[in-house]
Amino acid sequence: MADATPQNAPPGAIPVEQLITGLRTEMHKNEHVLWQGRGSGRAFNAFNRGLLLRFGLIIIGFALVLWWMLDNPNPSNNWLAWILVLILVGRFALFFWQSSATPKRQVAMLTTRRLLSVDIVRPETNWTIAIGGEGHAEGQYADPHPIVVTGTKERGHIKLNRSIGKVRAYPPFILFNAARPLELAKLIKSTLKIDQPIEDRTK
Repeated sequence: MADATPQNAPPGAIPVEQLITGLRTEMHKNEHVLWQGRGSGRAFNAFNRGLLLRFGLIIIGFALVLWWMLDNPNPSNNWLAWILVLILVGRFALFFWQSSATPKRQVAMLTTRRLLSVDIVRPETNWTIAIGGEGHAEGQYADPHPIVVTGTKERGHIKLNRSIGKVRAYPPFILFNAARPLELAKLIKSTLKIDQPIEDRTK
């Protein structure tokens, strides 16, 4: 890694000293930052649907067990069922609350060589999109994939590749709550020479 200011920066490049906290130390030699941003708020609509399905199946199974316990001929044991309910509800509420904070921890930058996302709390979830659109996260690579933009024209999410690695609440390769996401997606596509199309799913 090198944090020296690159030479011959293109017009509009962001100086290293103006980078958001967490990005400056990630700079490579001779690359120039064309865009930087920070996630904001929460993004439940970008939640991992596969994980939601698993949770749904767990809840259904738990509901069946709960029904069986409450339907037993010895109601004096019902207190145990309610304790299990409180534990499950509390655990899921805590998980969703902690996971939903992922978007606002994200800082990202587009350089002349790559798109980098940094989680300032959990660096093991950092990811990059290289020239050509190949994704890299958690030691694995993903082939280029269509760029999907959701939300609104003013603010939305940009999904740049498919999910790889561990099953997480929020999969990698998503820029959360980006301002003017379609414009940013076009800038990413042209800068990194990605041949894949942009799918506009904004409202």
